[in-house]
Amino acid sequence: MRRLTTTTFMLWGISMMVPGSAIGLEASPQATAFLVQGALQPSGSSMPMYKPRRDSIPKGRTEGPARGSGGDAPVVQVLAPDHVGFTRKKDPALYWYLSSVTAKPIEFTLMDTRGIKPVIETRIPAPAQPGVQVVRLKDFGQTLEPGVQYKWYVSVILDPESPSGSIIAGGTIELVPPLDGMLFFQPPGGPDDKVGHLAYVGLWYDAIQEVSEQIEAAPNNKSLREQRACLVSQVRLPDVAQYDLSRIGGKLPSQCEPPPLKPDPLSTTR
Repeated sequence: MRRLTTTTFMLWGISMMVPGSAIGLEASPQATAFLVQGALQPSGSSMPMYKPRRDSIPKGRTEGPARGSGGDAPVVQVLAPDHVGFTRKKDPALYWYLSSVTAKPIEFTLMDTRGIKPVIETRIPAPAQPGVQVVRLKDFGQTLEPGVQYKWYVSVILDPESPSGSIIAGGTIELVPPLDGMLFFQPPGGPDDKVGHLAYVGLWYDAIQEVSEQIEAAPNNKSLREQRACLVSQVRLPDVAQYDLSRIGGKLPSQCEPPPLKPDPLSTTR
């Protein structure tokens, strides 16, 4: 008897969702593409390869000053792609990077793009150590609505009298609707494969949260820090990658280099 593979079950699951099937559920083209993309996850690579979803929209990240705006101003970056990033979690953890400790106030803001009033706008404790930090929406009792884009920002307030001089970094996040986010199988490689699987099916925030939580449990694990460095390098966050690599004396694997930048279609340069 022919052995049924995980991919076979995936494709069977997709076929059961198309119009006219026995169950009668209708899958959107985006959902089908998402599921097929997951079914074709490559094996044998130790580094997670991030594949943006087809409906990712560019210009989803706000960049702070590359090296701060003063002699002792820190670098602030969000661990987010330069386009809309996706999650399956209603109350995800959002990760950001601070190059050095600061006594300046730090604010976290979450904006629903359908309105102008912040969903969350609050001061957060200044980190005791530089490096990768986290804001958990669960701590605020806040959940995301499916299919809605949210902007989130971390701001270091250098001068309360002049907010325009603050260091601000931000990203964009969207909760995947239930059908689009449905995954029918666990990675065949077990828990160690989960980060790569989440990255490959375009769930950026889930991949970063997964590897970061593993790092929190095992901060000296070389493989885990290389995985996070690989992910952030692919979305052009070299300072964050270097932070992780410096902790383990590692070097960025060649397959983790970011892809070439595509020309901006709105550019007027000729």
